[in-house]
Amino acid sequence: MNTDKTSMDNYPLPARILLYSTAVVILTIGMREISGILVPVFFSIFAFLIFAPLVNWFERRNVPGTISIGLVIAFFIIIATSTVLLVAGSLLQLSEQIPDYQTQFLNFIQSFEPYMPVSYESSFEEILRDIAIFLLGLTAGILTGALNAGTTISLIIITTTFLLLDAAGALRRIQRRAVTQQILILRVIELGKEIVNYILIRTEINLIAGIGTTILLLIGRIDFAILWGFLTFLFGYIPFLGFILAAFPPVLLALFKYGPLGALIILAGVWLINEFVESVVFPSFAGKSLKLSTSIVFLSLLYWSFVLGPPGALIAVPLTMVVKMILESDDNTLWMAEIMESGESKE
Repeated sequence: MNTDKTSMDNYPLPARILLYSTAVVILTIGMREISGILVPVFFSIFAFLIFAPLVNWFERRNVPGTISIGLVIAFFIIIATSTVLLVAGSLLQLSEQIPDYQTQFLNFIQSFEPYMPVSYESSFEEILRDIAIFLLGLTAGILTGALNAGTTISLIIITTTFLLLDAAGALRRIQRRAVTQQILILRVIELGKEIVNYILIRTEINLIAGIGTTILLLIGRIDFAILWGFLTFLFGYIPFLGFILAAFPPVLLALFKYGPLGALIILAGVWLINEFVESVVFPSFAGKSLKLSTSIVFLSLLYWSFVLGPPGALIAVPLTMVVKMILESDDNTLWMAEIMESGESKE
């Protein structure tokens, strides 16, 4: 084992960087090709990490293991079903009102005609008509895509169930391993706790932001306020871009209904809620638990979105935490893990 490390260290730094880069490219291409399989697997693993402590909580209160798992899975199904029904119901209502929104948008466009030169009026209106159709179609398409997640959610629930059922036996097998392997296993368990802690804190923060946004939109009488609040909660898992994606639909509807000033007020309100949650509430909850630099978080968002598609944006941070743990486990790649750390975590 030592000879392998010595031979690897004998390579010049450019050669090692080239080898690591080649491995990353090959791994990226492979993962992208099977992203349809990896997405439900990754989500199932994270769901298992979240729900396993709840199963243990039931077992400590003398609830049999199988019944504990059944209760947790039932809770999972209730959450997933409620979410799908909420989105589906809102989508049906939205599809019925899309013609009205198109009319409102065209009326908004026509309000600019008096300020346009006569020679540009017709072409300007045609361009903006196309923009209106594109934007509304894009919004409806994004929301409709949420409905297609039903099959994936079912697969995640089934996979999570099997992981929970096999967890107890796996723990007994782990305890029989050698001490050196147990050290690695303990490291994995510690990482699992960090990921669960991050996901739970992020969920609490997103819930606060979602409820605050929903209340604001209800006060502003914006259509489908609950749906946009849910999207604020969901897209809160996406670093940097989540706020923009969640704010776009309600601000667009405010523009139709109240004009530019109303849209600006809604945008300012949503921004203030997001800024308060991210700058004040989240640091007080999370402390220094997220040991990743800001640039690494942003790059991980781009990378995992490229590899796994839109679902990759939701789990970019937890996956990057896993990658960092893998890099920390080997002396040859430890320097990469140290580069990924934030300045605060190094102090």
